[in-house]
Amino acid sequence: MEWMAWVRTTARAWIGIALLLLAAQAFAQPASPLGADVGGGKELPWLSRFSGSQLIGHESIDFGQGTFYATTTDKPVVSEGRVSRLLYIAPLGKTALEVHRNFEQALKQAGLTVIASGDGSGPLADAGRHWRANFSKLVFAKPFAADIAPFNSEGLYLYGTLKRGGSELAVSVFTGEASVFTRDHYKAKNGQPLAAVAIQVVEPKAMQTGQVTVLADALRKGLEADGKIALYGIYFDSGKAELKAESKPQLEQMAALLKQQAALRVFIVGHTDNQGGTDANVALSQQRAQAVVGALVKDFGIDAKRLGAKGVASFAPVASNANEEGRGRNRRVEMVVQ
Repeated sequence: MEWMAWVRTTARAWIGIALLLLAAQAFAQPASPLGADVGGGKELPWLSRFSGSQLIGHESIDFGQGTFYATTTDKPVVSEGRVSRLLYIAPLGKTALEVHRNFEQALKQAGLTVIASGDGSGPLADAGRHWRANFSKLVFAKPFAADIAPFNSEGLYLYGTLKRGGSELAVSVFTGEASVFTRDHYKAKNGQPLAAVAIQVVEPKAMQTGQVTVLADALRKGLEADGKIALYGIYFDSGKAELKAESKPQLEQMAALLKQQAALRVFIVGHTDNQGGTDANVALSQQRAQAVVGALVKDFGIDAKRLGAKGVASFAPVASNANEEGRGRNRRVEMVVQ
């Protein structure tokens, strides 16, 4: 009896394993009749693919840039943060218009604020423009590649912002009729619609800081050549004047230079961008300069008589304050020879 019970238990265990293997095999089958998805792609958890589509390209960047087009004439909008890009082929028989309108409807229902849209003509609908700016470096399913785009020349475009989890995402969808090459690859019949979809999402994310430090020798050369040098390895939280821990490597190099050149006297000058009130920025930049001086004196033993602190807010920009890239360059600390 014990032997029979063992046989039954073992048989049930093997049946269970077999069922699990069958389920895993079924799960591994292609999600689309067009073929298997390209490996390694991770879909957006809040936006599904158009039913029956095949994923043929993907890219995920922890911190990068995405290009979006707000109008037909202005320069593109560049957003920085975590970037996700997905490229799909929709099922045979589905037009680009039907596929695009489904994405548009779903995104609007999710709360998308539309900034720009283009339907079939003009710069916003230029497939090559979008491809070159954002989608030519994906991981592709064969036979697609950077120089083998799936789109025809024009398509439909949607760009907007969507609030999720406390962040405002930048989202774009470009949908176009498939190229001749793509139609041949999927054996589309004459007159049979076939569309491709490119989705891009940028989620704002703070860049990891403290990774670049200007070494003491470079500080010396900069001061000798120009009488000043801009430092971007000094970090503060927005609107605050307390030095962040990531600033230590740059402070060490500043102190090393000052110890090497005992006669050197410098001003520590704080700069801000033009966001916020001028008076507040003058005060903030002064406090940040004083924080650097205080750290050099207290933590590294530099004589306070050799240092001066000055805050000049946004009065001496090195770039335009019209975009985040320029504002980031303007937010800096400088060493200036007295």
